[in-house]
Amino acid sequence: MLKSIRIGAESFHKLIESDSYYVDKTSFIKTVFQDNTADVMLITRPRRFGKTLTMSTFHDFLALDPKNPSDVSRQKKWFKDTKIFEDKEFCAKYMGKFPVIFISLKSVSGNDFMGAYQQLGSTIYKMLCQFDYLAESNKLKADAINDFKRLKNETYLCDPENKNAVKNALERLCYWLSIHHEINPILLIDEYDVPIAKAAHYGYYDDMIDIISPFLSNALKTNMYLGRAVLTGCLRAAKESIFTGLNNLQICSVLDTGDDDISKGIGFTRKETQDVLSYYGLSDFYEEVRNNYDGYYFGTIHMYCPWDVMSFCYSNYKKIGVENKIITADNYWINTSGNDVIEEFMGFINSDDVEKMQNLLDGESITTEVRTSLCYGDLKNHDVKDFWTLMLYTGYFTFDPQYRSAKKYEYRLYIPNEEIKDCFKSKIMDFFETNPDMKNNTGELVKGLFKGNAETVENSLNGLLAKYVSIRDFSTKAPKENYYHGFMNGLLVNDISLIKEHKSNFESGDGYSDLILLSSSRDMISILELKIANQELDDRVSISEKAIDQIIKTRYADSFMGNKTIKSVYAFGICFYKKSCSVVCKKLK
Repeated sequence: MLKSIRIGAESFHKLIESDSYYVDKTSFIKTVFQDNTADVMLITRPRRFGKTLTMSTFHDFLALDPKNPSDVSRQKKWFKDTKIFEDKEFCAKYMGKFPVIFISLKSVSGNDFMGAYQQLGSTIYKMLCQFDYLAESNKLKADAINDFKRLKNETYLCDPENKNAVKNALERLCYWLSIHHEINPILLIDEYDVPIAKAAHYGYYDDMIDIISPFLSNALKTNMYLGRAVLTGCLRAAKESIFTGLNNLQICSVLDTGDDDISKGIGFTRKETQDVLSYYGLSDFYEEVRNNYDGYYFGTIHMYCPWDVMSFCYSNYKKIGVENKIITADNYWINTSGNDVIEEFMGFINSDDVEKMQNLLDGESITTEVRTSLCYGDLKNHDVKDFWTLMLYTGYFTFDPQYRSAKKYEYRLYIPNEEIKDCFKSKIMDFFETNPDMKNNTGELVKGLFKGNAETVENSLNGLLAKYVSIRDFSTKAPKENYYHGFMNGLLVNDISLIKEHKSNFESGDGYSDLILLSSSRDMISILELKIANQELDDRVSISEKAIDQIIKTRYADSFMGNKTIKSVYAFGICFYKKSCSVVCKKLK
């Protein structure tokens, strides 16, 4: 009988106890805690690569039993069939030997500071509950026990009046555990940057930094009661001041993992992916899996997203040999990863960067600066370099490890696989279809099109072009005209209340008109011909007039002229140059 698949499993011992499939990554424990010599290690990886499961594995292997510190029977049961268990010398030194603090900050993500602060307080409370035995310690002094009891109160921790207690909670817990066990604890902090990222997005960044920075730095810097610390997150945010003055910090990002063993520690290698597919009888679909979920590089190592590989197996292994069951590589990542970054920047990307985005969607790469020490607080500036950096660190892009540039911090980036390309497209399309500013602003545009008012159309378009861009038309190696064609399509689908029918590249007369619109009243037609100016000083008005001549000469409107139901037919010539346009209109009927 095949082992079960637990999608999104984040607890190592529960995965083992439920006899679920586990790709053995336990040798990573030795890589981090023996081969690595840094007091504090920060590992950044995209979401859904198994960071939390990795941290849980560390905890389950290292954590001692407070009731019986010499008892490692739990670890023997959980790790008996793993690679790390074969290393008897390492196990004797590390397995079940340390007090371990394991805290995940992924739930600290409120829409406002008060909500996030209360989530942080609740998270710290749950962390402290794991160490209830400290309240009965015969090694802690009475005042230390009283401090612990006072702190382990959820109402107290969630009250902003007690911020200082929250700021010092991790440091204090390290001290109490060190004194009680007579050994410095190991500190595991999962998704350390989620509170900062959410605060930057929702506008309470400064308030959150005021809490999170001392909460983490007090425990990590010059803490004589800390053994080792490992942090995970998506982004290396060195400028946050959290890590300022932390001299023995090893950063293992997707770009600079240090060595191959670290690179392989989180995520699936090609062989591990092939082994999983083979176990579930899906080896024949490796190429499909490779096309859809492959392509990431950590350092110089080629990696797959575990979430995708296991989700593919879960969705398909029971279909093997069943009539009328089709095995498909679906998009599993799109609804599981934070997409705020795309929405945050879409309105601020200029026309030069549109071309880069089109190149990426066409399967090509772009060369750009990556800000390796990006600060979340800088995101409000909407610098496109921050956008490319965030897309890399959050998993939308990967990089070419073989590329070498004379410019410092310049990398070659590309979309890793078909799944992420589809996700990228979808999120951009969602922006056009749901963004309230765009929906509101297109109303005047559409009204102008059905009234034959060139000035209204031009003013509306220029206002929208100043803020928004489009890459909705995803044809391969698309010319620049397609950017604006896609831009217009993206706008017009947002005002279906005024538009009965909207046709793009429609065959009419002696050719194909760019856009034809029928009003919701079914008695007005607008025909749009879009043109591009090559130079800033080109005569856009004249080019627009020639576009109207094209509409007339190619008889795009002929089928409407004799239709008595159609009362008005307008021809619009629109000439674009970067983020501006000129519009000319002629009433044909």
